[in-house]
Amino acid sequence: MVDKESANGASGAPNAPAAPGADSAPGASGAPGTPAAGTSQEADPAAPAPKRVRRGAIVAAVIVAVVLVAGIGAWVWHEQPSFCNAICHSPMDKYVETYGAGDPGMLVTQHAAAGDTCLSCHEAEFATQVSEAMAWASDSYPMDEATGMLATGKEFATEEFCARSGCHSMDEVVAGTWGFEGNDEKYNPHSSHQDYALECGDCHKVHEKSTLVCNECHALTAPEGWEAPNE
Repeated sequence: MVDKESANGASGAPNAPAAPGADSAPGASGAPGTPAAGTSQEADPAAPAPKRVRRGAIVAAVIVAVVLVAGIGAWVWHEQPSFCNAICHSPMDKYVETYGAGDPGMLVTQHAAAGDTCLSCHEAEFATQVSEAMAWASDSYPMDEATGMLATGKEFATEEFCARSGCHSMDEVVAGTWGFEGNDEKYNPHSSHQDYALECGDCHKVHEKSTLVCNECHALTAPEGWEAPNE
């Protein structure tokens, strides 16, 4: 028979600590090492990258390639005479027309036959192009209405410019023009009493009819297509 004190001691004894993991049922909150219910586990770092990252890289590469090809194409076009009047129609139309006209009296014809383009002489300097763009946008180009060409009065074809490195050699020009066009051997328009009084552009017109200035006094045979003042 169990006495009362023993019974009371049994009923009043403090509860024993719970066994480890006894209340750690799956999904229970607060259990160490176990995510709470409704939360997702972290991604495995060894898992393959999402496909959209790879797709984005391909799209970026395609865009770069398109821009690069377009840039190269634009630069090639920029080197051609057709570019000059594609934008600046009003001042450049006449010049581009003469480039392909095949007129033997214009120096541009010889340049075109040699494979030279506008930029072979008219270098694309940034400051110059900016000022030209501003003049075009404001329609302030000085134009000669009779010729449809610029009326700047600027002498472009000088010996200093034409005989620079990579272009013409004055020694060769002089040596090759004694008795030019079947004239007497004593005549040479590049070695005469007018040497220092004339510039290349006084006779050689790039986009207009060239003129044999010698014929203001002499009666010489002019090159094909040229104008002679005494005729």
